[in-house]
Amino acid sequence: MTDQFYLSRVQRPSRYLGREVNAVFKDPREVRLRAVLVFPDLYEVGMSHLGLGILYDILNQQEDIWAERAYAPAPDLEAELRRAGAPLCSLESGTPLKDFHLLGVSLQYELSYTNVLTLLELGGIPFLAEERGPLDPVVVGGGPNAMNPEPVAPFFDALVLGDAEEAILEVTAVIRDWKAARGTRQELWQALEEVEGVYVPALFAIEFTPAGRLVEMNPRGRRVRVSRRVLSDLDKVPLSPRVLVPFCQIVHDRLNVEIARGCTRGCRYCQAGSLYRPVRERRPEAVLGWVEKALAASGFEEVSLLTLSAGDYRPLPWLLELLMDRLEPQRVALSLPSLRADTLTPEVMAQIKRVRRTGLTIAPEAGSERLRAVINKNLPEEVIISAARGAFRSGWRLLKLYFMIGLPTETPEDLEAIAALAHQVLKCAPTGLRPRLHVSLASFIPKPHTPFQWEGQRDLAESQQRLHQVKDLLKHPGVQLKWNSAAQSWLEGIFARGDRRLAQVLLAAYRRGCRLDAWSEHLRLEPWRRAFRETEVDPEAYRRVRDPEELLPWEHLDPGLSRQFLLDERDRAYRTLETPDCRHAGCQDCGRCEADQVILRLAAAPKTEVLPPVDRPGAPEPVFWGRLVFAKVDEARWLSHLELVNAVYRSLRRSGLPLAFSAGHHPLPRVCFHGALPVGVESLCETMDVGLAAEISIGEVVARVNRVMPPGIKILSGQGFLRPPKPPRVEHLVYQVESLDPVFNPARAAAFLETRQFPALRRRPKEERLVDVRRLVAALEVPDTRQVKLHLRQADRDNLKVTEVLGSIFGLNDSQVRDLHVIKTQVL
Repeated sequence: MTDQFYLSRVQRPSRYLGREVNAVFKDPREVRLRAVLVFPDLYEVGMSHLGLGILYDILNQQEDIWAERAYAPAPDLEAELRRAGAPLCSLESGTPLKDFHLLGVSLQYELSYTNVLTLLELGGIPFLAEERGPLDPVVVGGGPNAMNPEPVAPFFDALVLGDAEEAILEVTAVIRDWKAARGTRQELWQALEEVEGVYVPALFAIEFTPAGRLVEMNPRGRRVRVSRRVLSDLDKVPLSPRVLVPFCQIVHDRLNVEIARGCTRGCRYCQAGSLYRPVRERRPEAVLGWVEKALAASGFEEVSLLTLSAGDYRPLPWLLELLMDRLEPQRVALSLPSLRADTLTPEVMAQIKRVRRTGLTIAPEAGSERLRAVINKNLPEEVIISAARGAFRSGWRLLKLYFMIGLPTETPEDLEAIAALAHQVLKCAPTGLRPRLHVSLASFIPKPHTPFQWEGQRDLAESQQRLHQVKDLLKHPGVQLKWNSAAQSWLEGIFARGDRRLAQVLLAAYRRGCRLDAWSEHLRLEPWRRAFRETEVDPEAYRRVRDPEELLPWEHLDPGLSRQFLLDERDRAYRTLETPDCRHAGCQDCGRCEADQVILRLAAAPKTEVLPPVDRPGAPEPVFWGRLVFAKVDEARWLSHLELVNAVYRSLRRSGLPLAFSAGHHPLPRVCFHGALPVGVESLCETMDVGLAAEISIGEVVARVNRVMPPGIKILSGQGFLRPPKPPRVEHLVYQVESLDPVFNPARAAAFLETRQFPALRRRPKEERLVDVRRLVAALEVPDTRQVKLHLRQADRDNLKVTEVLGSIFGLNDSQVRDLHVIKTQVL
């Protein structure tokens, strides 16, 4: 981002730098359409989302399109922008959101809806589509929640239903032509309606009774129903290996690759299982080749194979073995975050643990076999216990278990069965092992387009009571419990099956300060209750059981599953009847497949020889050390020390140098940093030692590392050693400090230098104590009231940050201290 006036005033400024490795920059004068893809949550959540990265790449492959990114600001940044009257801008170019042609919004979960309004308002874009003019961006949504977008429908010009890889380019072509023709908003909506899979809310009039019941949907355009778009073959859209590499730690901080899309296991509560049918598997050789290229371009230390049920991926054994043959020498770990217990085989575990035992999750969802039959999660207890026992025997000490409470037909005995099953898992560990369980509890929420879309949702008090009951039953020293807030589940359930009347509630809650509702520390339920009262909308009406004959708010949006199939599955749930997986038992008549166009597409292990892995050996013990002096300036000064360490680790992996790695559970490159800079301080004289598994000229080391370092970090010089060098001796640090305001009073500096002692309070999270600043200052020069040159002595203890020293000498307030520009110029 070009204008970063606020970075010194917010936590985690690295969220807002926009200079990540592999970010795309173009000349705006050479493109015809500018798009900004926004994720309505904090950066660390949005950067973890695979879909946004795929669309970012697809759009930027077009020479005449430049796609940038924006994320919901944290409360501190929002406050700074409002205080300064500044707009929210894109990360790459710092362009206000209102100046883009297309604003693409990812709708992944209901509790992000207030954040959509934050992005629109701070971006300078009118909330309602009907209020936007020809110069405003076209606001297009997508993601799973686009299959019932009615609570946010008035805020969108259009929504892409289903897979967007092909549709996004058709949408951008429509917008580009509309801009060129200088058309009206109505003409834009009519043109967007022509794109398969695109829903235009303004072309559907929704009518309610005075009591608030939906009675009619009147199409104003040519479509009565809008069908979900399906990418028939994942291999039709090649993946770019140049994935974005974040500076700060994100939720899923690893190289993610989608090996398959869709699941036909048929869990009756699962919306993703309904929406992403049919199963389409990516060719394993394409996955293998992409991972090798993407690791070389990114430097990630973990690869994650993503799909709704990774163990069902047909060529998984072939892929795991060849993939680990390539990952193990580079000390890159592998994780499979979505494994069913009946696919967690000894062979799979043996491959995963070759580098590091990444997390294993088993999701019984329900404690009793009866309730698992209701939801079609057909996992006998002996299969769950066998999978856990195998994991413990393979060396895992920690397993994660997921359960839901409040499922249809749930009884007190089903809740007791959750604790009983967790205790059985603990007991199956071998003698001498102290196993641990992380148990997660979530409240059941009926979702559109599932067999349970007609079911009721437990009220807030009952959900809280059931949560507390299970929490009490699970009290055990080997169990760590996490749960979704019942208040969050209550609110999510209202919007999950909501209608267009909720848009006014959303606006009212937003104006009362509701933000980041998916974060328990930010959710405030009372403003939401007031918003419902103010708009005279009854929230409890959305929790009720729906009549199968009732018109549902999402019936005009077609996921590809027949209504009768969903009703039949609901009936089978109440009769505890299993519906088998169509991959093995044949077609179950869900209605999704379409002749030769949209069908099950299963991959197979190739019969041809695969090239052996590129030889990039690593070793635990280095045979050569390089001492590198580097600069950390410009954008990089906003990285914390831990973020700097992570950026260097990944840069070293990208360099292709023969790295030496630490031993133990989590192997890392052998790097030793000498000193840690505070966030916001620049330096021309930082030092690190890098251990290599082979002797290489120090000039080549410097050149190869500099080619892959992120902006603002540059190796200035290097020196080679055949054994670990001693840490550099540091006696003085020299700083050059500037301020935009005249805050450095020469008289105060002179008075300070005249004193023999100058006590100042040293504040740290766990203690406060007085420190003599005078003994730390070896020299102080004040050329003018906006500049200072400072020599600090380094003591064995009680050293202060340079900003703390200057703040105490010149009596600066917190705001003045934050705005100082500090450069460390020498180490003496």
